[in-house]
Amino acid sequence: MTTELKSANSAKVGKIFKDARNDIGLSKNEVAHALVMNIKYIQAIESGNYSSFPSEGFARAYFIKYQDFLSINCDFPSIYNEDNRKVEIIEKSITKINRSLIPFFKKALIIIFIIFVSFSSYNAIFNNDSSTNSKNNSVSNSQNDQFIAQEISNNIAEKDQPLVFEEDFYEENKANIENEASNLMVDNKLRLNFFDQCWIEIYSRNELIANQLFQQGDVYILDIKKPFKVVVGDADNVEGTYNGDSIDFITNANRLRVNTITFNDE
Repeated sequence: MTTELKSANSAKVGKIFKDARNDIGLSKNEVAHALVMNIKYIQAIESGNYSSFPSEGFARAYFIKYQDFLSINCDFPSIYNEDNRKVEIIEKSITKINRSLIPFFKKALIIIFIIFVSFSSYNAIFNNDSSTNSKNNSVSNSQNDQFIAQEISNNIAEKDQPLVFEEDFYEENKANIENEASNLMVDNKLRLNFFDQCWIEIYSRNELIANQLFQQGDVYILDIKKPFKVVVGDADNVEGTYNGDSIDFITNANRLRVNTITFNDE
């Protein structure tokens, strides 16, 4: 982060951490080794400057981890902007789900319009036949023959054209329409179960939509379409599924047990 995240309150809290560490006679290096925690995060908490943390969720997770190690109880400093994130996450999720239906509805409207045009053309042809019959009664036999021949030719051309267009359109777009319908049958559901303390961040198309710290026994469910990615800390404390398929959070986790799982469009 480039912006300094520090306040008088965070500096005061940091001094409590530093004094507690000194009281038990441990250096910052010793604490970092015991917690398997980067020393720069120890320094960040004790100085009250959280700029080195990649996110609030990450900072909160290590704040609590260090706090429990020192057996102290402090409130996380209010240095991040809070904007009712739970409501924001729900609204963004609903918006993305609704947007995902737009292409399907557009195609459905096109097909309905084509069918309407076809029936309208057929009715117009039928009405033209009726008016033609009335008109033919008032013209000569020669004119009548020419008029009927011309009308029959015009009617065949007008009637056939929309029907051929509709059939061709369906054949050309059949795969896309069926694919859209198939996508709507998938629940696109992400489910996470937590065994112990763990923080997560979820990005949809590089936009952060979830940033939260979870405790043992918590369950998190989110409807979300690909592409998206999930960043987890303490990866061995969570298991999950997406559309019923298990997610491996542990295999590629780094030494801090942080892992990023990416779900791309297939």
